[in-house]
Amino acid sequence: MAEFPMVAVLIIMIAVLIIQAALIVHTRNTLVDAAVQGAHHASLVGSGPQDGAVRAEQLISERFGEHLDAEATAVQEPDGTIRVQVSARLPLLGLYGPAEGITVQGRAVDEESW
Repeated sequence: MAEFPMVAVLIIMIAVLIIQAALIVHTRNTLVDAAVQGAHHASLVGSGPQDGAVRAEQLISERFGEHLDAEATAVQEPDGTIRVQVSARLPLLGLYGPAEGITVQGRAVDEESW
């Protein structure tokens, strides 16, 4: 009788930890994709680095809403590469976590610099 509750609690805790780890990896991959898509958008003819930052924030807010407090910045480097950097909260309990959680980057070559 006593073995089942003890084992069940451990199994449930392991399952919850696996789900949370999957959420963290999914969040990181989504942030990287948003940074890359923002850099690609900024690299198009007629677009600027700020357009890429706005696009990255738009993609993140479509996916997660305002839960991650994501902030994107974009700069054009001297070699013509546009770099979009996204900083967001790392989800440690559901979608909530510390404010300074994760920073990812995406890069693309500016079409106008060719």
